[in-house]
Amino acid sequence: MSSGATSSSSPPLAEAGDGYWEGREEAVARLKAMAARAHWEDELSAERLETNNQVQEDEMLALQAIYGDDMVILEDKAGFRSFQIFVWYPIPNGTKVFLNLHPNGTMVGTDNDESKDGGELIYACSLKHLPPVVLTCLLPCSYPSASAPYFTISAKWLDEPKVSHLCTMFDEIWTELPGQEVVYRWLDWLNSSSWACISLNDNIILIADKTSDVGDARAIARRLLVDHTIPLMQSYNERRSHEIFLKSLHKCRICLSENTEGSLTKLTCPDTTCCSPLPPSVLKSLLGDDCYKRWESFALQKLLDTMPDLVYCPRCNAACLEDDNDAQCPECFFTFCSLCKERRHVGKDCVTPEEKIRILREKHQKYSLPEKQLLKEQREIDELISVCEALRDSKQCPSCKMAISKTEGCNKMICRNCGKFFCYRCNQAIRGYEHFWDGNCVLFEHQNQVQIYGRLEESDDEEHFDDEDLEETEPELVWGCPCPVCGRWNGKLDTNNHILCMGCRGHYCALCRRRVMKSSEHYGPRGCQQHTDP
Repeated sequence: MSSGATSSSSPPLAEAGDGYWEGREEAVARLKAMAARAHWEDELSAERLETNNQVQEDEMLALQAIYGDDMVILEDKAGFRSFQIFVWYPIPNGTKVFLNLHPNGTMVGTDNDESKDGGELIYACSLKHLPPVVLTCLLPCSYPSASAPYFTISAKWLDEPKVSHLCTMFDEIWTELPGQEVVYRWLDWLNSSSWACISLNDNIILIADKTSDVGDARAIARRLLVDHTIPLMQSYNERRSHEIFLKSLHKCRICLSENTEGSLTKLTCPDTTCCSPLPPSVLKSLLGDDCYKRWESFALQKLLDTMPDLVYCPRCNAACLEDDNDAQCPECFFTFCSLCKERRHVGKDCVTPEEKIRILREKHQKYSLPEKQLLKEQREIDELISVCEALRDSKQCPSCKMAISKTEGCNKMICRNCGKFFCYRCNQAIRGYEHFWDGNCVLFEHQNQVQIYGRLEESDDEEHFDDEDLEETEPELVWGCPCPVCGRWNGKLDTNNHILCMGCRGHYCALCRRRVMKSSEHYGPRGCQQHTDP
């Protein structure tokens, strides 16, 4: 039988998947040819055939229990049992693949290497997972009393001499155990001892392409050229690694942080020892096409929002670049003020959001507007009201103009939108703590500051409010504190320090200002007191 590498220029597309390494069709065809040439059944009695049948059934059940999904039962034809079992070599440290370019195909550096100047080993690749060695068996009616199972060994990533050697070892094992179940012994030898026969120092050596006229008909070995086989092995290695990853349990190295809101522009490796940005190719493989397109759109929008000189046209919503608070739309060519979004007004003061709200409301009272325009301007009024409320208790990031509120802590702020640092006291962009060391602003607001009814108030002198002042300005809420998640101020209910935020619906403690996941764990002898005086 002819074996060795063929001269095909590229492997068929159908052979690029796992079916190529199984070699099922070729193995079944060879087994049928072997069975057609044998006539052991004619020499056995009915009692012996029945005994063999029972032994085969028991052996099949035992193999299925041992190998599970690695065993595939093939279609039963002509009363013969046939199956495939996949054997994977465990290589925890990986293996390297080399090409032996010795002209005689002998191993360079061994005793068989008679020519010391005509060949060398060339490194090809490193693999963590090798394609399987596939044992395909057909059990004749004469097995195990009179004959061994018909079998093929498929290892299309190995050269033919090595696969033929495996077949020879199977014959020797059957010779030592005539009349006994032998399939498990074959598989046990493949798993435990065959690696030393096909590898050299845990490395795979592939011989340069050549054709041989001598080979074992039961050996299904490499037939493609080496330069085609190695890419297929690499592709299999990647698929196998991904399959094992999906089926395995992995220890999550991400801390269970209370901050659950992520940043689209700062997606990094979840390993806390790495934290490198995830490349788009990795995100695409994890998210899929549809989610990846959404991520691209959100990421682009997020990036545009961080550009301090980019605004949107109030007419067509196209992105525009502003220059000294003026911008011209590249789509509709409308020239407008980037602050009030009205027509450009050179030399005139820009209207404030409050003034614009008043103008729009007066316009709605005086004129009968089309429903579409009325809805558009009403949405604009709602947005302006939201901006006013946000700016009332917050400040805008000097880089991206995002409104940010400070609930507690120091005056060194970081914008979660653009990542820039700024001082909450003077609203200037800063780089670090040098701004506070130079005496420009204080880092913590301790002086001339008192907390009254959930608000920070500054006094002009060192004296605190007395009881009479408190009685004059006492609101409905006796005491309050900000939510650590959304910043909303909420009041205590009598003496209970467990507060439910009316904004984000989260629970937190009025004493330590931390989120409360379980009351029974947070409050108690080792935690905070749940009830204290207001």
